[in-house]
Amino acid sequence: MNRSHYKRRSFLAKTLGLAALSSIGACAGPMYKSGSGGPTYRGVVYDVGVRFAARQPLSVEPFDLELARYDLQTIGRKLHCNAVRIEGEDIGRLLVASRIAHAEGMTVFFNPWKMNVPVTDLSEYYRLAARAAEQLRAEGVELVFVCGCEITLFNEGLFPGSGIMERASWLSSFGGADKSKVDYTELLKRGTELNAVLRSIVTSVREEFGGKVSYASGAWEMVDWTLFDLVGVDHYRNGEPEKEYVAGLDRFRQNKPLVVMEVGCCAYEGAGPRGSTGFTILEGQNEDGSGRFAGGKIPARSEREQADYVDEQLRLLSQAGVDGVFIYVFSFPLYTHGSGAKDLDMVSYALVKTYPKDDPRSRQIPPWAPKESFARVAGFYKQFPRQVP
Repeated sequence: MNRSHYKRRSFLAKTLGLAALSSIGACAGPMYKSGSGGPTYRGVVYDVGVRFAARQPLSVEPFDLELARYDLQTIGRKLHCNAVRIEGEDIGRLLVASRIAHAEGMTVFFNPWKMNVPVTDLSEYYRLAARAAEQLRAEGVELVFVCGCEITLFNEGLFPGSGIMERASWLSSFGGADKSKVDYTELLKRGTELNAVLRSIVTSVREEFGGKVSYASGAWEMVDWTLFDLVGVDHYRNGEPEKEYVAGLDRFRQNKPLVVMEVGCCAYEGAGPRGSTGFTILEGQNEDGSGRFAGGKIPARSEREQADYVDEQLRLLSQAGVDGVFIYVFSFPLYTHGSGAKDLDMVSYALVKTYPKDDPRSRQIPPWAPKESFARVAGFYKQFPRQVP
């Protein structure tokens, strides 16, 4: 399985009720007002390889230095990003990509991400990553260290379950219609355990790294934001009205910058209202690479749907005064573009469509073409001054 089978669960926070979550540990603080001129950090997520299951290869394999340089130059020069969130398990890849991004004048959100290991293993991993990040900082690279992403789901030991899908299922059990039966005491306990893990990670990171730190929180996670310099949350819109979507940020407003670490949409008709759950129409893959879709119906590809979604969310988030936005994701080579049931790209969140291996264009640099959403993101970011204050 890949990231799209795991990654989109923010609808659970909506189901549980943000107000209720706020009352059991949101640590709300004074509202921080962003400066004028749009979000300070304007970027995309760039994946250099994560491991969605313990025995699976990295999501980017092999890691092509020439392609990474081309991609990051494109992100800086054509998407007009002044920041990029680089995520991946291999610290060496993170270093290489971060130096390229720095050369392009972008601030790096340096995001080591080791999935499917016990939370007790994370502190030492992040210590090593922080040591490497400090090396970058000594070289003059402007970066924010991201201390993981949605640890309750992507790592073992906080939510019950032997895998990510089992942990997601456990979390969804709190989302029933009868809110009076929701065991908020249990959720608070898990939130306390998460903060103990985060405290251990942050302690290790700060012993090695002298710059700013943040975390990419799931909307359901109850994080003690006093540990961090920036608040970070994956904030997808799932069909709710504009006011409700923007109000969902209130729980994360502190007296410090607020960054939306992820937001995005798939590229088929009807994907917009599904937001973070748009991938769920893909139920599996056949041996010939074609997809098995919900109800046996192949969705109609619509790059316009994705483009409209990201354009609208960028506008809303900018008006809401967030300090940073990262569109998920620049590319997703595991889901390639094709025709009919072989067009898995339409259930990815990528801004570019990757050609399949049997297409000669897959052997060129770049092995992808921009989608309509690429132009929308570029047009939105271009209107603001590039320099990070």
